[in-house]
Amino acid sequence: MQISPHQDLTFEPFSRFGSYLSLSRLTNHKRPHFGPGLYLRQHHGVQFAVHELALLLLDGQEPESEWDAARLTLRTPGGSGQVEILFDGTEALRLRGRGVSLSLCIPPIYHASMYPARGGDWEINSRGSASKILLHVLAGKLEALTDWQGEASETIEARLSADTPEGEWELALDHFHGTWTPRTYSPFEEVEAATRADFSEWLAKIPQASPELAEARVRAAYVNWSSTVRPHGHFRRHAMLMSKNHMDFVWSWDHAFNAMAHMRGTPDFAWDQMMLMADRQDIHGAFPDQQNDGIEHFSFCKPPIHGWALSKLRATRPDFFDAPRLREALSWLEPWTRWWLNHRVWEDGGLPYYLHGNDSGWDNSTFFLKGVPVLTPDLPCFLVLQCRELAAIHRILGQNVDAEFWSTRADQLRATVLRELWNGERFVAKHLPSGEFVEADTLIETIPLVLGGELPTDIRAKVVSRLHRYLTPHGLATEWPESPHYTPDGYWRGPIWAPSTCLIVDGLRRSGETALADDIANRFLRMCAASGFSENFDALTGAPLRDKAYTWTSSVFLLLAAGQ
Repeated sequence: MQISPHQDLTFEPFSRFGSYLSLSRLTNHKRPHFGPGLYLRQHHGVQFAVHELALLLLDGQEPESEWDAARLTLRTPGGSGQVEILFDGTEALRLRGRGVSLSLCIPPIYHASMYPARGGDWEINSRGSASKILLHVLAGKLEALTDWQGEASETIEARLSADTPEGEWELALDHFHGTWTPRTYSPFEEVEAATRADFSEWLAKIPQASPELAEARVRAAYVNWSSTVRPHGHFRRHAMLMSKNHMDFVWSWDHAFNAMAHMRGTPDFAWDQMMLMADRQDIHGAFPDQQNDGIEHFSFCKPPIHGWALSKLRATRPDFFDAPRLREALSWLEPWTRWWLNHRVWEDGGLPYYLHGNDSGWDNSTFFLKGVPVLTPDLPCFLVLQCRELAAIHRILGQNVDAEFWSTRADQLRATVLRELWNGERFVAKHLPSGEFVEADTLIETIPLVLGGELPTDIRAKVVSRLHRYLTPHGLATEWPESPHYTPDGYWRGPIWAPSTCLIVDGLRRSGETALADDIANRFLRMCAASGFSENFDALTGAPLRDKAYTWTSSVFLLLAAGQ
């Protein structure tokens, strides 16, 4: 089954597995010189961070679009001509038109220039995106409109048209960084067939879903396939970006959900996603907060859900985790755990803390309103599970002394969080400098459900009761809808998110609360089937918010749709 034709490039960009290129429609660009329209974009991490390579116009007009997994078709409103666009490998496009001209317009960005190359080709050097484009005409003609100003050009436009009104034109567009080398060009139809076969092979390895979710499953598979880039720079392996819309990075908890979604069908690829942050772990054991192929930073971090995720990966494909693989996992999971326990505690034997909402992944959660450092109940619970996973792996490898150490550490953390952050009715946070407790109406208070059966029965019952406060027709709001801080598009102060949904559904299932877990999962699945796979959703309407094609959302959809 192929992805059905789609018209709205403001939601999911047109791209393909391995590519740093995409085509998408921008409606409210914040940079000067970049108005709304359909753009060819690049997603490398570069110094000046200019993603837009060219604006596409048909006969001087913004085109209408229709696309599936392999081919993007552009038409002028009411016109009979059309332009077809394919990916030719990962860093090149093939464009073919009939009955209409196509203009590639380069906005006046820092030190861009266009000049003739050998054999009638033209080259565009876009310093702002640290990349170049080679335009090679296969049929028809190219008119170059540019004005050299001594160091750069103010106007850059490449206009493609046929030799005759009834004729056809065809262009090869190669995207590169340093030196272009000549290549051969396969027939247009062969290029399209190869891309279709690639996506079909990917789709065949995605777990099945119920019939009513079948179409959404295909679209979720496309979001993940098309958001993946090839190894380059900081990326030592294929990396699934969060999006090729706006959030074209990998964050150090998002990648774990993407790994989980692909473990059953493509375990090597899933392991690559899990290892992305381990590849960049620092000498202290910390993971970078975010990275792409050219940029990374450690200003923040993300919560240690990796032990929990690793346990899910092992349960899904135990055959994949032989002794060498388990030792590889220990090589990064143990230092990551020790980093939290050694570098993020206020006093010996205390609970680990966050220094910013960004560290928790819940950037502006109301648990952080009093300031930081702050103890929140989710972090120690994640570390309980991480210590349990370390103990389990050491035990499998026959390293019983280490297994006992991590098992004891898990027991200590569990006892401390229940003593320090459970007030008898609910979980709270603690502002460390003042010693004051924070009682906020944030869904974080229910994240200790991730402990499953390790949460005492009486406490679990009260947490489940409070969980219902956050349940809307579409899923779990991240702020109680009656809270004074609730905001429909308030990031972590209201909207529904995939990771919190996944963590809580899993914890409920491991607690025996399967009916409630299934109910929450089904609400989330129906919302995604109706609204797509955006970064987050309006909790009361289910409307998509922020980045409209976000891979941890599509990954959690695939996990829940497969009953995982």
